[in-house]
Amino acid sequence: MTDHPGFGVLLTRLLKYRGMDIAWMSTSSGVAESEIRSVIDGALPSESLLHALAPAFGFHTADLFIMADVPLPEALAPLDPAAGDVISSLVTRMMALPPGQRLRIHRLVEELPQEPQPGNEAFKPRWTFNQTEAGPGAMLVSMLFSNRNLHSPTDAAKTVATLTRGRMYLSAATYMVIGHGRTSVRPDWVTGFATALGIPAGDLAAITGIEASGEPVRTDPLASEVAELIWNLRRLSATQAKHVLHEANAMLVAIPDDAPEQEWNRVYHQHGVWWGAPRTDEE
Repeated sequence: MTDHPGFGVLLTRLLKYRGMDIAWMSTSSGVAESEIRSVIDGALPSESLLHALAPAFGFHTADLFIMADVPLPEALAPLDPAAGDVISSLVTRMMALPPGQRLRIHRLVEELPQEPQPGNEAFKPRWTFNQTEAGPGAMLVSMLFSNRNLHSPTDAAKTVATLTRGRMYLSAATYMVIGHGRTSVRPDWVTGFATALGIPAGDLAAITGIEASGEPVRTDPLASEVAELIWNLRRLSATQAKHVLHEANAMLVAIPDDAPEQEWNRVYHQHGVWWGAPRTDEE
């Protein structure tokens, strides 16, 4: 497996891929060229540098911390680890619901009040992966597990499979193997992670140094929308997240036994009845 080459190398790859240079980065971020150049040359990035560079590149700041292999500050961590328990189920509902009902869920998440962090303990990721030893696999799995609050490997695996519409269907154990660097990251996996993380596949391929597959990557608008919802859920408490899932469940309807398969999105089966939502033109 490939060790972490250093944040300067990752930055250089990304700048080359985007056709940009240090001068652009300095102007866009407000950081002196000399400071950026020192990081390019191998110096450790400061937290203030990462905060400045993230919006310039269009990344979530917490993701840039993981890319740089810098410990995530508590202020950038998900509010409540227990809220992650509903993400996988909510994603399956969102991928099935029509646009109008999804919009109601998005608005609900936005309008819920900010609650204080539960407990007094500092944030500690449920799983930690050593990028120095494990390389890009540790980076990708850390962004998925820690930054998206998907602390359950099983839930993370289900979420990625749903967002990629089954194109990346890996076991929970495989994600652990990837995170610990015990297998090389395949090009199609980079594309799958990109979909789930809401990061352009080309950017992620450049950062990891893993060549994308020869087939053109097509953006799935619905998957991108739901990936952004996963990010927005980070600020919710477990109680709030369960409320959002309850509202999404209430939007599902019982599917008639004789309903044509191609006209319905089936979400779950209970007591002999399928529950889901009618398919729309966007599919």
